[in-house]
Amino acid sequence: MAMYNINEQEATLHISKGNGKIGNGIWSFSTLPGNAEHTPMIGGNPLTNITGTCSKYCENCARDGACYAWRDAKLHHNVVAKAWGDNTVLLRNGKLWSLLDEFLWQKNRKSKKILDKWLAEFDTQPDEIWPSTLTDMKHAAVVKMFRIHVSGEIEDLHELKQWDALARRHPETTFALYTKNYDALGEYLDHTKGITPPNLVINVSEWHGVAAEFLRKYTAKYPGAFNVFEYDDHNKRTCDLPAKEVLRLEKLTHCPAVDRNGHHVKTPAGKPLTCDKCRKCYMKTGAWTAVWSH
Repeated sequence: MAMYNINEQEATLHISKGNGKIGNGIWSFSTLPGNAEHTPMIGGNPLTNITGTCSKYCENCARDGACYAWRDAKLHHNVVAKAWGDNTVLLRNGKLWSLLDEFLWQKNRKSKKILDKWLAEFDTQPDEIWPSTLTDMKHAAVVKMFRIHVSGEIEDLHELKQWDALARRHPETTFALYTKNYDALGEYLDHTKGITPPNLVINVSEWHGVAAEFLRKYTAKYPGAFNVFEYDDHNKRTCDLPAKEVLRLEKLTHCPAVDRNGHHVKTPAGKPLTCDKCRKCYMKTGAWTAVWSH
């Protein structure tokens, strides 16, 4: 019997405002981790009555020590299970997108007023917003940065198309995601021909070559369409990577928030260096960044 029964009719949208890693300046949306074969269990019972969103892409990391979302789902189930479960069913029944629209315009209502005033000057909606208007919208926004799937994963091409559309409707907010769903991402890039909203930043998750085939094909096909974020665990004593691979990883620029020993870096003021301060993964640069195992 599941610890938490998620009722589709009663599901509500849950948006978080920051945490110790990403910082208070980033809002986020999460769904349940795992899949039908890999479900977080507590006391022999599944966490919820629905499956997670990671499909086949959790085969290598669906266990407590490897997946932070899996670990948090078990350790903090009283806080996250219902919230992530509700978001999961809203995603699957299609109600999510209008709710996110409403949430963002409520928070960014000053930005919407600026946009509405600008649009009122035209008989039809222009293809692009003037840079000055966009700058004013970004400045007025409360939700300036939004992380997609802190927990969980993109399920399919349809979902990516919906995030694309949401980003286009909300140019005042920068959306960012990390994904291992290379099938859906490849379909999406081919669908858009690599032309994605400037405020939708895609970070391809790489680890021990799991994204190698995707990267060989799409890095050259659509240069600059996505960033790469690679987990580097050759700082561990148990690492048995070939010397050539270690040398390649050594040459990569590493995330400034984690040092070589796997410790979270602090600013000169003694506060943790968080994503909302760095923002590298929230910029569409095409950069390849590694992060030390932590």
